[in-house]
Amino acid sequence: MFGTEDFHVARFFSLCERGLTERGISVEPTTDLDSGQARMRAMQKHGFTPMLSTEFHDLSKEEAFWLFLQKDGRDIAGVAARLDRLGSESLSAFWLRSYARMYSIPMDSISERHAPAAVTSIRGRVAYLGEFFFHPEARGSRNLYSLFTHLLFCYCQIHWRTDWQYAFIRKPDVERGLASLYGYTVQVPGAQTWLSEVPGRTSNEYLVALPACDLCHAARFYTRSPEYFLGDDTLSKVEKFST
Repeated sequence: MFGTEDFHVARFFSLCERGLTERGISVEPTTDLDSGQARMRAMQKHGFTPMLSTEFHDLSKEEAFWLFLQKDGRDIAGVAARLDRLGSESLSAFWLRSYARMYSIPMDSISERHAPAAVTSIRGRVAYLGEFFFHPEARGSRNLYSLFTHLLFCYCQIHWRTDWQYAFIRKPDVERGLASLYGYTVQVPGAQTWLSEVPGRTSNEYLVALPACDLCHAARFYTRSPEYFLGDDTLSKVEKFST
């Protein structure tokens, strides 16, 4: 049943989409996961993790999607999302099983010493968000990043009724304030400890997450007071997004 919180999240999605439209940008979701990755390569993204790859997952159209931004008919940004129905299982237990398979390493190559938030809090219907990337020519706007990520959060919530949404962000980007800019209210250093080297993963990444209650609060607040949503749109040289 569509409830009050869903209404606020839907309004927040509309606010974000309107902000993108005013910038001449349209939003396109797709459940064609293979073509989504090809489109990302065309935007000059060359590295991918197995977390959302069809080589490692047989994902249905109800379990994963890509979301693209387009301007003048050309892709300028993209991100992927996957739903994991963890129920009462902790996220860290899920990591141990899935990483051992995806990276072809024994479970004891991944430390069980995860940060408490990853062990005890993140359960239920959990969306993993990854492969976030902007075409080099489309980078530089703080507000554009924020509009895209918040629209993504709302889309996941409406589509999947998630309990949590999470991603990984490199420490330098967290220190630049990008995790907060994107809208993640939980930022945990040392959420994973890798005992073996694997491509694209490091113990120095932050787990960043957004519980449904925080998204619903933001949706209520920003739709009632949209003047507080977006701020200064300039980026200093050291803040510019890079991947």
